[in-house]
Amino acid sequence: MKLLAAVVAAAILSIAGATPAAAADKFGCKYPRVCLYLKKADWGARKPTAAYQIKTQDFQTLGPRARHAYAVYNSRRDDAVLLLLPGRGRDGGDNQICVGPRKSKVLGATSKIRGVLIVDEARCDRVR
Repeated sequence: MKLLAAVVAAAILSIAGATPAAAADKFGCKYPRVCLYLKKADWGARKPTAAYQIKTQDFQTLGPRARHAYAVYNSRRDDAVLLLLPGRGRDGGDNQICVGPRKSKVLGATSKIRGVLIVDEARCDRVR
């Protein structure tokens, strides 16, 4: 009887582990996307207004449903994302904010986010 219970428990765990749908859709953002939420209401409703998933060499220019986003969620497992904001960065140019894998960042209603860059690095402290 104990052996049967152990086999059934193992089967249930393997089925539950094989379908990570709940984790994949955290904040309404499907893996492997970087989701942006234009307004506080979009963030609260967990309804992304834009999503990016392709790695590029340079920052991707944002469209009107992402530009000035209120919040961002990075559903990727091994890649951080850099957000480009105008301002005083370390070199006097634009400012960059890093959002690590499976992390979110609320930028606020006055955000001026202009671009996203998905980088092949899992830790923000190792990015640029």
